[in-house]
Amino acid sequence: MVNRITIWLSCFCAGAISAVFWYRLPSANTMAVMIAINVVASTIPMLYRRKSRACQHTAFEALLCWIISGLLTGVLWVASVGHFYYAWQLPEGKIQQDVTISGQVVSGGCVSSNTDAVHAHYQYFITIELLNNERTAAFLNRVPFSAFFSQYTSFNARLSHTVYSGAQNQKPSYIYPQGRASINLRSNDQGNRQHDIKTVAGEKGRNNIKALKKPATCLHNGDRFTAVVKFKPAYGTANPVGFNRQQQFASKFIHVTGYIKSLDNKKTQHSHDERFGLGKTLVGLGLDYQRWWFALLLGNKTELTDTDWEQLQRTGTGHLFSISGMHLSIIAGVCLLIINPIVLTLAMVASALGNIRAIFKLRVLSLFSPPQRAALLNNTGNDSTRIGGQVFIAPVRLIVLSCTVFACLLYAGLSGNALPVVRAFILLALGCLLSVCQLAWRPLNIGVAMLALSLLIFPLSMLSASFYLSVGAVGCIWFLITAFGLQRYAWYVVLIKLQLALTFIMMPLTLIWFGSASFIALVANLIALPFVTLILPIGLLSLLAIHFYDNTVVAFLGSLILKQSDYLFGYLLEFLAYLSEYELSLVYAPIESGTALCFLTAIVVTFLPTWRYKNVCAVLLSLPLIVEVCWWVSPNDSAWTLHVLDAGQATALMVTKGNRAIIIDSGAKYNGKAVTATHAMMPLLDKLHIRHIDHIIHTHSDNDHAGGADTFNTHPNAQHAKWYSPTRGCERGKTFNWQGLHVDFLWPLKGNKKNTNATSCVVKIANFAGSVLIPGDIEKESEYALITRELESQTNALHADVLVAPHHGSKTSSTNVFIEQVSPSAVIFTQGYENRWQFPAPVVFARYQENGVATYLSSFHGYISATFEDKGVTVNTQRGNYKRRWYLKGRSPRHLPSFR
Repeated sequence: MVNRITIWLSCFCAGAISAVFWYRLPSANTMAVMIAINVVASTIPMLYRRKSRACQHTAFEALLCWIISGLLTGVLWVASVGHFYYAWQLPEGKIQQDVTISGQVVSGGCVSSNTDAVHAHYQYFITIELLNNERTAAFLNRVPFSAFFSQYTSFNARLSHTVYSGAQNQKPSYIYPQGRASINLRSNDQGNRQHDIKTVAGEKGRNNIKALKKPATCLHNGDRFTAVVKFKPAYGTANPVGFNRQQQFASKFIHVTGYIKSLDNKKTQHSHDERFGLGKTLVGLGLDYQRWWFALLLGNKTELTDTDWEQLQRTGTGHLFSISGMHLSIIAGVCLLIINPIVLTLAMVASALGNIRAIFKLRVLSLFSPPQRAALLNNTGNDSTRIGGQVFIAPVRLIVLSCTVFACLLYAGLSGNALPVVRAFILLALGCLLSVCQLAWRPLNIGVAMLALSLLIFPLSMLSASFYLSVGAVGCIWFLITAFGLQRYAWYVVLIKLQLALTFIMMPLTLIWFGSASFIALVANLIALPFVTLILPIGLLSLLAIHFYDNTVVAFLGSLILKQSDYLFGYLLEFLAYLSEYELSLVYAPIESGTALCFLTAIVVTFLPTWRYKNVCAVLLSLPLIVEVCWWVSPNDSAWTLHVLDAGQATALMVTKGNRAIIIDSGAKYNGKAVTATHAMMPLLDKLHIRHIDHIIHTHSDNDHAGGADTFNTHPNAQHAKWYSPTRGCERGKTFNWQGLHVDFLWPLKGNKKNTNATSCVVKIANFAGSVLIPGDIEKESEYALITRELESQTNALHADVLVAPHHGSKTSSTNVFIEQVSPSAVIFTQGYENRWQFPAPVVFARYQENGVATYLSSFHGYISATFEDKGVTVNTQRGNYKRRWYLKGRSPRHLPSFR
């Protein structure tokens, strides 16, 4: 029976996880057909069990029915959840408008009230109950089973909130030359804060700055609040590499994003739970590495700096400071070690005082002789004794495991109910239940049941990296212990072998999700893992002692222990910082997901028991990786490609041929971070195996075009690159050849000293296969000047097969005569979703359509590539070709009805 259940659950998991690769969700009619097939497939095994004479089936047919039933149930479950996720729709009239909401913070709230900085930024995950005094249940469209799902879910949002605090005479960290500005904090398309600066006049501007200096209150988990916010549907950029925020929103069931404009503090009902109190206690200790303790003990990573995150990434130790299943297992182990001696002490006291023999049998094997150990191993977990003629039964196993589960439940709440911790808690609770019920399930049965429960409770968590990393790590540990009998070795031998195996086995998964792998992780984790294992329970118990036993000897000892631990913590961080300085500590090697999965399977096959064709299978599974590496060595030099990255309301372009590249604009920089250049362009260059950046062209100096200049200025592959701008080498008539391509500068005129929209570099790149025109942000005056000079010279230099729309599609550009002169077959608009300028302008978009030009929007299509070969130009898009998924659907601009 257990095997049949395991087979069904395995198929359920396979059917559910297959949703990661679906192009679209099954329609209602398709789901109805699948339900009918599922009913038939589920009925046949039941008839087989009854061995009805009228319906005789073989065991194979029954097994096949179990498989079909499990697969279809998994598919139907995720499809129903997916349809329900899209059933929540924010009305168009409330998108990008000021609305008043009432809601409750679910996670992301500040842990303590420490807001001494000039400003602090938070991201809350909330459930919205009222929007403009209207119940959000009205936003739920009719879908199958909506009545069932709506009882357990709600309208969820992610809100950005910037809290200003400090003395009234303290200036904000934003200084403007005019001294007259108001700041409107909002989220850009990549989910990062963007500062829209609006210059205002006189006293009004000064009053707005003063308003920012007033102390404000952050929100905590569980708080109910009322605020004025701006919303737009949950969305994100789509590039071949880098973090996908839209996928993250779907995995967390987030429907809209926005930012808080004003918070009504009088209507805020704060819920200061024990987690908040522990945070205040931790702040009061004045520890040198307070931000690290917040991450380790309370799961609050908001105080970690960019340098800290880079250090964790380069050393592969980020999982140690992000509360996960590993931390829960440490707490469970410590609880077992503490509870057993307590029970022993109580038993000894009871025996001494009442002259009653001990009624508890313990499993602390080290306390007993070998014969006693063998006897205890065979113990059922219960013992009985006769007192006064009656028999009393003490369920030792039930008491110990129940206390452990309860302690882990409290720890899960302390961590903010982080999803990896909840998944690990499900596994722990399931294992304890089986132990109490004395059911001998194999690790495979338990693992499949845990995975099925996780997918049933958190069906869309399979879209997140943590799901595969945590499940993969647990699966690898079980596999290695079972296959090699590691439990027979000393603990330090097991630790080294497990860490070594996990480093290699988990590497393909990290390459799939992050495009990088840390080769120093083995050394770092061998030191950091035992340290964290030891210091986590010590630090947690010390913090609890200080918090609950204030002004006592216990609190004093806890404070002393925590401060000494903080001192030792410094040595660990210095060691990690030392390791992270090595250049090879982190290697960027983004490979295709299919290649990485094949390589992962090859590693698993290597560890399996020997069979006849084992080595052949391992080599065949490694071939995709070998082919990709060989392509790296000998790239295709015959074709060249224009890469248009999805950079939000910015422009970031690359032209590549072979292993060389030209950079044309590098996206924007916000709060000192060039997100597109750092997290999209550079990894894409690595993925394309680009070894040399020969030319870097910034069409003009605006932030949305030249924000990533500093990033490429320090890039090792761009050390010998030639730089161009409107005032530096970019002038009409200048040309050069690059790997068989002709690169011509058509604008500005020679001797130009301005670096503005009107004097943007206009670059044309062409060969016999086709041509691209990149005009920057020129406006109609520059377009007319270009056309005039082309007519005077009687050339056709403006003609191009692919055009990057001038000025993102602004109505001040793309005149009809310019479009006719260029005569492109395709035009690409680089613009952000729901941008406040409403680019591209409807009138401009209509002009291109009237001229029969194929239109591409980076906000809708994501990353766009135009490849030029002998057969002509081929345009592909991220959402249309490279990664077409139901949870990454493109959203059409509301101001372009003709585009829908």
